Amino acid sequence: MQIVDIDFCVPEDLKSLVAIEAVCFDIPWEEHLIERDLNEPGYAIYMKATVKGVIAGYGVLGRVESTAHLMNLAVLPEYRRNGIALQLMAAFDEVSREWECRRMCLEVRASNSIARNFYSSMGFAYSSRVKGYYADGEDALILVARLPLRL
Repeated sequence: MQIVDIDFCVPEDLKSLVAIEAVCFDIPWEEHLIERDLNEPGYAIYMKATVKGVIAGYGVLGRVESTAHLMNLAVLPEYRRNGIALQLMAAFDEVSREWECRRMCLEVRASNSIARNFYSSMGFAYSSRVKGYYADGEDALILVARLPLRL
C-alpha cells in the first residue's frame, strides 16, 4: 500500500481534478460544476490523495439526512492498485461518522465490475437499479453500506 496525504481540496486544485476526470471517465464532470463546488462549499466535500505533490486521486462526498452519498471517486491509472482509493474511502468513512451518518450510498455503472467488487469488499450491497442513469444510457446500480465501512 502506498501511503498518501489525504486532505480537503481547494480551488487551486481545479485543473488537477479536471485532468483526473478526463483520464478516468468517458463522460467527465464538467469543469464549471467542480469549480462551483470548490468555490462555494456546501452540500459536497472534495478530498484529494497526494503522492509527492501530485494529486493521484480524489473523491466527492455529500450528505442527505443520516446518509452519506459518495458522488465520485477517481484515481489516476498509474496510481491504481496501491490502496489510494481505500485511503480516500477511509477518510470519507471518518467524515461520515463525524456527520453522524448511519450509512453510505453510491451509484456505480452496472458494467463496472472492478468498482463493484471494490465497494463490495467494504460492505456495500446492491439496493436498486436506475435504468439509463448515465448520459450514455447505461444503468446505475445503487449500493448501500452501514457505517463504519469494513476497511
